[in-house]
Amino acid sequence: KVVIDTMIEQGLRDDYIVLVGGAPLNQEFGDAIGADAYCRDAAVAAETATELVQQKRRAA
Repeated sequence: KVVIDTMIEQGLRDDYIVLVGGAPLNQEFGDAIGADAYCRDAAVAAETATELVQQKRRAA
C-alpha cells in the first residue's frame, strides 16, 4: 500500500504494472492496496504480466 500510494503521489502509478501474490496474500488484499492483479504463484504472475503488458501496448 505504501509503495502504491507513493507511486501515485509521484505521478508514476500509470507507468508501472503492480502484481501481488503468493501464499500469504489473496485477491482481497490485492484489491485493497490497488494492485493491478493478484497472482497465486510465479507461473500465473508471468502469464498475467504478459497479458497486462500487451493490453497496455494496445491502449497506447
